[in-house]
Amino acid sequence: MKLGENAFAVGVPFQPGRQPVHYGWIVAVVGTLGMVASVPGQTIGVNVFNEKLIEALGLSRLSVSAAYFVGTAASGFLLPYAGRLFDRLGARRMIVGASAALALSLLYMSVVDGVATGVEAVSGVDASKLWIRMGSLVLGFFLIRFFGQGLVMMTSRNMVGKWWVAHRGKIFSVGGIAVTVCFSLAPKLFNEMIEAFGWRESWRLMALVLAPGFCGLAWLLYRDNPGECGLEADAGKPVDAKRAEDPEFKLVKEFTRGEALRSFSFWAFSLVFALQSCYFTGYAFHVIDVATDLGRDAGGMLNLFVPIAFLNAVVSLVVGWVSDRCRLKYLLAFMALGNALAAFALVGLQGGALPVALALGFGVSGGCFGALSGVFMPRFFGLKHLGAISGFFVSVIVIGSAVGPLAFSLARSWAGSYAWAHGVAAVLAAVLAAASYWADNPQRKLARG
Repeated sequence: MKLGENAFAVGVPFQPGRQPVHYGWIVAVVGTLGMVASVPGQTIGVNVFNEKLIEALGLSRLSVSAAYFVGTAASGFLLPYAGRLFDRLGARRMIVGASAALALSLLYMSVVDGVATGVEAVSGVDASKLWIRMGSLVLGFFLIRFFGQGLVMMTSRNMVGKWWVAHRGKIFSVGGIAVTVCFSLAPKLFNEMIEAFGWRESWRLMALVLAPGFCGLAWLLYRDNPGECGLEADAGKPVDAKRAEDPEFKLVKEFTRGEALRSFSFWAFSLVFALQSCYFTGYAFHVIDVATDLGRDAGGMLNLFVPIAFLNAVVSLVVGWVSDRCRLKYLLAFMALGNALAAFALVGLQGGALPVALALGFGVSGGCFGALSGVFMPRFFGLKHLGAISGFFVSVIVIGSAVGPLAFSLARSWAGSYAWAHGVAAVLAAVLAAASYWADNPQRKLARG
């Protein structure tokens, strides 16, 4: 135990305070790499393997969607507990364990079809039964979603948020560009890997990149907070006089998770993010069939992901810069309206207006996602219980992403088209945009006494 504690001591293998640059810059870079490392556990990194899983397991597309829903939702329900663990262990221990576990999860997924055969060999149960194949896939989806989209992403984002205060929005926005580009390129890169090496080998290669690759880098460079390193956030530079007097930027109280969950603001932000995750995931999961439903060329709809990624990057930069200077509830409303525009475009527009509105809508909502998700919790609720609070926040988002693909499938099955899914999403997004007016920073009221 003592050896393990020494391995994670702040000064091992070097002292962060002795670097020629503020260590927060190193944290920003390696934290962004950590967010990118979560790609194999993100929806956009999983979907490209679906066809291979359907073939290998002999399951229907609906069965795979259902397994994805159950595995993802289960991971979401456990994330609040993982958030509390982050508060106890810190970013460095958490990321090494989470990335190693994600690597093992990818290795499991590379042999997921062999699990049923193994069950048969050990227990004598007929491996051809649907529930065995479904169960093995649910477990695989649970593992990669919990450790990938959940722990690796949450740990990296929380660490960066602790090292930057006055410039937190700008740091997240710049890092968000790299994350957006990598996420956008992931389906194409993974598909090329599958064609070149095979789907099993592709997951195994990713596992090797994560462990020992990223695990070693994370152990070397991750540090939980500037205080434990004898440093200060923002390199010790004071906040400018205007923001120092603004109640929006004053941290008066460290909120517990229970106190944060009782605030209207927490739920306003969480539901906007959950809806964006739910709707975009559902759209991306079924994008080819959505194109067919609209009578449009599938290739053209797929090509829209390029301008969407470009707009994500531009909006992320702007929102990150603005977030360091204004109240976040206005940016939350902007994000919700972007989601409303995308959903309305798919249900109410035709011709050339549809792709333009769709790209703008998803470009705005996706661009706001990275900057705001990293900024609002530290500013509104403090850092002491950030893991517990962010764990619950990520849980809501992950459950939303689980609901999306299944909701789209059910809308298609019951109504014969995706129009209901688009229409409901548009209305909910508009309602949440209006509700954002009351999503004030709770520190403001405390600062004014």
